[in-house]
Amino acid sequence: MKKIFFTLIALTFSLITFSQRTPDKDFINQISLQEAKSHENMFKVGSSKLGDNYDLKYHRMNWFVDPNTNYISGSVTSYFTAVTSLSQLYFELNQVLIIDSVKYHNANLAFTHLDNTFNFSLPASIPSGTLDSVCVFYHGAPPSGAGFGSFIKDNHNGTPIIWTLSEPFGAPDWWPCKNSLSDKIDSIDVYVTTPSVNRVGSNGILVSETTAGANKIYHWKHRHPIATYLIAIAVTNYAAYSNYASLQNGTLEILNYVYPEDLSYAQANTPNLIPVIQLYDSLFSDYPYLNEKYGHAQFGWGGGMEHQTMTFLVNFGYDLMAHELAHQWFGDKVTCSSWHEIWINESFATFLTGLTYYFLSDNNAWHTWKINALDQILSLPDGSVYCDDTTSVSRIFDGRLSYNKGAMVLNMLRVKIGDSAMFACLNNYITDAQLAYGFASTNDFKSHAEASSGMNLTEFFNDWIYGQGYPIYNLTNTVRADSSVTITISQTQSHPSVSFFELPVPVLFSDDTHDTLIIFDNTSNYQSFDVQLNFVPDQITFDPENELIAELDTCIVNLSDERNAAQNFSVYPNPSGEFVIIDAVQQMIKKIQVCDLSGKVISEITPVGASNQIKYDVSSLENGTYFIKIFTKDNIAAKKIVKL
Repeated sequence: MKKIFFTLIALTFSLITFSQRTPDKDFINQISLQEAKSHENMFKVGSSKLGDNYDLKYHRMNWFVDPNTNYISGSVTSYFTAVTSLSQLYFELNQVLIIDSVKYHNANLAFTHLDNTFNFSLPASIPSGTLDSVCVFYHGAPPSGAGFGSFIKDNHNGTPIIWTLSEPFGAPDWWPCKNSLSDKIDSIDVYVTTPSVNRVGSNGILVSETTAGANKIYHWKHRHPIATYLIAIAVTNYAAYSNYASLQNGTLEILNYVYPEDLSYAQANTPNLIPVIQLYDSLFSDYPYLNEKYGHAQFGWGGGMEHQTMTFLVNFGYDLMAHELAHQWFGDKVTCSSWHEIWINESFATFLTGLTYYFLSDNNAWHTWKINALDQILSLPDGSVYCDDTTSVSRIFDGRLSYNKGAMVLNMLRVKIGDSAMFACLNNYITDAQLAYGFASTNDFKSHAEASSGMNLTEFFNDWIYGQGYPIYNLTNTVRADSSVTITISQTQSHPSVSFFELPVPVLFSDDTHDTLIIFDNTSNYQSFDVQLNFVPDQITFDPENELIAELDTCIVNLSDERNAAQNFSVYPNPSGEFVIIDAVQQMIKKIQVCDLSGKVISEITPVGASNQIKYDVSSLENGTYFIKIFTKDNIAAKKIVKL
């Protein structure tokens, strides 16, 4: 019998190589930390007193912005339909901004502006179903706020810039709005007057640039439903150029507004997005705003923001561009219906970024992307994908949970229901007439996953979206000379919220010339499976393609034909910073190997004389997780240890 080798990592799918890219290990940490802006004090529930009695149809924004000054002035005209008989309207606007007047049918209305909310009574009630409008004139210096704020005056290379970023709660910092996750605005026009040295980036298509003395007026028009937090402007001395992507149903302009000092760098990198947008367009239906544009506007915040049709980003890194582009489908076209379900936005965009490595990069990139995600997910034992605390923006934008864990849950769903059903599910979800250009919940997505797969996925979603933690597996294998194998799979859970994770568990059996991947439908603890192979395996690998959010604690292989041979092994203390005791109980240890998680042997010990217990010094190891492999006459065991 050849030596059986255990590893957590193996080669993944064979991919057509279009480029040699390496996923950025720290990208999700960086972007999630940047998106965790401190606006807790501004939290408003999506369905509030602002959200139910009128339906926004249109905004016409007319602003004056000079990047030299932290100041905005202008007006916002809002068209709305009364949902019920309407006599009073509420909008939100930060208390530091000054409302000059509220005009209704050319008459000034009295208003009250308290606690970042303002309201006014109409002269007469509006019947349900009636379309009407109101115009608010205002001015002031938007608050700098905590964190990164929502309306920022900054500099690049000594040149002033003003940009906005409203997610999740910051839109009222700079304009009077209904900051809601229940009502998209059907259409907007954005007019910004600024000194003529500047360009203005915003949503939709640029209709005109009009000279007005020393100023220019930029008019942007967007004719698709848009959530309040996705409306944005950026104003500075941008250089502008376009790339073009040939898509299934037309050619899309990718308009880039970049700092002049970064023009060459940007021009070298933005073409990398063309294969990505072509991939998303083919997998998930047409780019949602094909009759307008996609674009980038560079800004000074340390990440990116998926403003509809024009992402704002700090640089033109591949992961950042791919992630924010993915949001145009998942997050913009279909938007989470509450901040509790932010994973509907962020996990999907993170998963799609991973898919660019699966489809467009070399053989190892998809593998590396999953390893990077799992490293962060498994760093703590708790936490649900569902956001249980929306009063904390850092919890909403938790990179470990809302981004990486949710993305790997989507990947596990793909493994569970199969590629065909998974991509049908995603396509049907994003094109569902009840969801497209609107809002969606976890249950909406679950319904599509069940419809495409024909499976009941209630337990899967309960465990992986609402439950916390992950399974920790123990595998016991008996390998016989007749090529039969018995495998017993058991698990503990890292968090008590889930009693058992039902999962398809992939195990690879191989030797020098054969390999067989078997996926065991593990539905109960200590479940045994008998497998008849056509070769005697000399390598057994748990989850070789790193598809599962899971840890392997112990994997034992019995090399004899006796199923009940002694299989007691222990390694303690664990974790440890100095030494561990390796105990094979009544079996004599022939050899010990210490391996990293890639399976690389770091050190090897052959005991002098017969011994069933060895003290091993771990003080020289770097802090982290390792496997100790214990070889005896009849068994090989792999035990996880943690060096502190």
